[in-house]
Amino acid sequence: MSARIICNVVKILSVAAFGVAGYWSMRLAFADSQFRANTSASVARAAELDPANAGYHAWLAEIREYEGHDPDVELEIASRLNPSDSALWIRRALRAESWRDFSRAEQLYLQAARIDRLYAPRWALANYYARVGDAGKFWPWARQALEIGYGDLSPLFRLCWSVTGDSELIRSKAIPQQPAILRKYLAFLTQQDHLDAAQPIAQSLIAQAGAADTPILLQYCDRLIERQLSPAAVWVWNSMSQRGVFALPSLAPDHGIALTNGNFQTEPMQQAFDWRTSTEPGISVTRSESPAALRFFLTGKQPEHCELLSQFIPLGARREYRFRVAYRSTLGAHSGLRWRVGKLAQSDELSGPDWTWQQLTFPSGTSSLERLTLGYDRAPGAVRAEGEIWLRNATIELVK
Repeated sequence: MSARIICNVVKILSVAAFGVAGYWSMRLAFADSQFRANTSASVARAAELDPANAGYHAWLAEIREYEGHDPDVELEIASRLNPSDSALWIRRALRAESWRDFSRAEQLYLQAARIDRLYAPRWALANYYARVGDAGKFWPWARQALEIGYGDLSPLFRLCWSVTGDSELIRSKAIPQQPAILRKYLAFLTQQDHLDAAQPIAQSLIAQAGAADTPILLQYCDRLIERQLSPAAVWVWNSMSQRGVFALPSLAPDHGIALTNGNFQTEPMQQAFDWRTSTEPGISVTRSESPAALRFFLTGKQPEHCELLSQFIPLGARREYRFRVAYRSTLGAHSGLRWRVGKLAQSDELSGPDWTWQQLTFPSGTSSLERLTLGYDRAPGAVRAEGEIWLRNATIELVK
């Protein structure tokens, strides 16, 4: 065969190839336009034009199911074309489950988990076994899901609690000892008021706690205080202190160690057993370091009745305590400022421009937790106080 003939054959084949490529390019572009039209007929047409496109078949199944038609054929085609898409196997499993073909559904869920090592198939399997009441198979998949879980895991935690109310069973069977998971589970238990169940989770978290764990541990402590569960709150606080999560010391109310950060050496955390300072309008708060003291400035525009400072203090039963604090004030003789320990005791008004000791003795009675507050109350007929008050060296001790 001559070179000229060969050259002509090559040219003809090239033209044919370009023609075929152009045809398929136009066909696929038209299929895409039909898909974007997003009607049942147009998506079906797109699937006919590009039958190897799993996405077209998957979306056609979605549309047909929404319209009340059987999507199973399109789902099977889509999963055959793209067998690594676990979402397709899960959708097929849900369809089989809806027809009460539980054996088929289970196999499809398991296939999704085999091809996809991520969270979604494990979450789907845990849900499935919860729905059919198979607790023995539920727990391994719930734990696997949590081991690789991310984001908001509260739906899975709620699922565990729907399977059983036994918090210890949930902890031992489903909860990995990973700080990130323990942190989220503790937050969930705190929000749901499962405070007894939260105690061993907090213990595990504290044992390996880092800076990221401090907020939720303090929130848990706050909730225990809110529920008047003083011994449990003190345990959380002391465990965090001993672990070095923060630089404040442990509490021992039976030995008179009931006040935190009394020397104001650290900025108040506004949580748990540390000081909480005022956020009221017309009051500003600053802390000096040398010497350590807390300063409140009242502009005269503060509310008529408000708190400047407070702290929850744990108490031993039937003990007598003495609170002492040094202060100086420019608010005048009728400052309207008094210290209170719940309803147990109240001090005289604080006044005087020179450093003075304020002392308040009070019995605990049967109380295990009270609020120590520095409050302002405008006296009838008086103008609102304007000026500043400084505090330092606050202590609480048992009366000998």
